[in-house]
Amino acid sequence: MRPQSKLPAPDVLQSLIKAYNLMGYDLGFIPKEEAKALKQAQAVVGSWQKTSEEVPITILTTQNGDKIGFVRFPPLDQGNDIPEPELISRIGRQIKLLRNKVRLVVGLSGWGWLGENEYLMKNPKTVPDLLLGSGRGSGLNGRVLADDRCIWVRSYDKGRSICEIQIYEWPDRKNSFAWTVSKNYNTSSIGLNDTYKDNPEVAAVLQ
Repeated sequence: MRPQSKLPAPDVLQSLIKAYNLMGYDLGFIPKEEAKALKQAQAVVGSWQKTSEEVPITILTTQNGDKIGFVRFPPLDQGNDIPEPELISRIGRQIKLLRNKVRLVVGLSGWGWLGENEYLMKNPKTVPDLLLGSGRGSGLNGRVLADDRCIWVRSYDKGRSICEIQIYEWPDRKNSFAWTVSKNYNTSSIGLNDTYKDNPEVAAVLQ
């Protein structure tokens, strides 16, 4: 859902959930506002979609056997647009423990542009290698912050484009590491125009 948008009708919401399930995503993150709206509509989501309270951390294994860890960021306190120091420290501890088990740590946030920007500008000691943001604020096709240790990407709320992230080199855990565009990563925005054919199953659900 777009932030502060009107809740879709129950039948439309259920069709959207069914369509997402057909797309074959590996995991999903449901921020607090969406979880509340889904509960209000009595909608049942796919088992791959979880809130930070339900499943804070997920580890996936690629076809090559490399493990990637995902940390679902807890919601901000009501009335707060930026994360408190205690919350930043708690997330940092989760990331630190996860780093010993995976090649890449990805943060999933619903804090909005302001909260995510403030978080990274504070330059915490431990940050995810990649932060996938969402919530209020503009989309972002890839910005490196926190001493070049974190790639920050935000989805575009109208869903008319997606961001592709290519990782050419795993972060080095033993030595200092910095993301450098075209050297060890790249991002690109892909506009969803008519050159991309509809998935017939998904199109049938949304008719």
